[in-house]
Amino acid sequence: MGNGEGIRLALTVNRASPRWQRIVLLDDDPSKHGTTRLGLEVAGPISHLAGVDANCSEVVNLVTRTTDGRARAQEKIGQYGIPFTSLIHPGVDLFGAEVASDVTIYPHASVGAEARIGPASVLLIGAVAGHGARIGRGCVVAPNAVINARVTLGDRAYVGSNASILPDLRIGAGATIGANCMVYTDVPEGATAMGVAAQVLSATPHHAPSGSMEAHGLQPDFPDDPSSSIASAGSAHIEAVITKALVYVLGAGELDRSGNFFELGCNSLKALELAQHLRPLLGRDVQVVDIYRFPTAPALASFLTGGDPAALGMRQAQQRAEMRRQLRSRA
Repeated sequence: MGNGEGIRLALTVNRASPRWQRIVLLDDDPSKHGTTRLGLEVAGPISHLAGVDANCSEVVNLVTRTTDGRARAQEKIGQYGIPFTSLIHPGVDLFGAEVASDVTIYPHASVGAEARIGPASVLLIGAVAGHGARIGRGCVVAPNAVINARVTLGDRAYVGSNASILPDLRIGAGATIGANCMVYTDVPEGATAMGVAAQVLSATPHHAPSGSMEAHGLQPDFPDDPSSSIASAGSAHIEAVITKALVYVLGAGELDRSGNFFELGCNSLKALELAQHLRPLLGRDVQVVDIYRFPTAPALASFLTGGDPAALGMRQAQQRAEMRRQLRSRA
């Protein structure tokens, strides 16, 4: 059945441009059968569609809590062969945008020129899809979330309420962006990003490097007391570990130890992978922002072995500064 705002949207759309003689709700929860929502009857389970004439009926999927749940509902509804239709609030301006035939767009949402909204996707109240944004199949963009210009959302990505994704970024298929996040780097497929600035909590990268880490000579160096051991290991040894990890992530042969990561072939996704590999290898909480701030092995090693509590304690301030720099560079 979905949410009350979706029911109200259906009524609003039909009132603005009469299309359906009758609107009914279906829900697989037996306790809801025979009840009403906003004057509409909950007529029965989804299987009720088996007796509906597909030639003169349409269906809409109002499930939006998760993209996986929405996909399951979409599949269950779709097996009855009744065409899906769109629900788009009459006040939403779609001029210059490309919108699939079965999307749902709530009031106060904004869709920029040359944006593309894929099939079965939802923009909830106040959501923004910026100029040239690409939203894949089955995505959910929660209330007041902002997908800035030229951002690409992979299929079944979920963007939480009030989150903001900076321009030109790529969010992988099945990724989840938490509420109130400020995303300033690409997010891999299947990852969850939380916080301000957003940090990736889990990820399943599209392309894992070939071979095991051990085969590349990469094993945790400081398993017992990482906070003290790394400081005593010496910058040269840490540089070597960082360089080996970079070779592994880039799938390269030999690399110039003093070279800039991004000139050697690193990008935002590879920077994320590098940070993820360095954490267990060095026993330190290496973050993506550290890769950007110290983009050579010597600079990053010096930072990690410096033992400056003030610098380490100011990580949040540093992340905010990096986020502002990213904003300025994309303006």
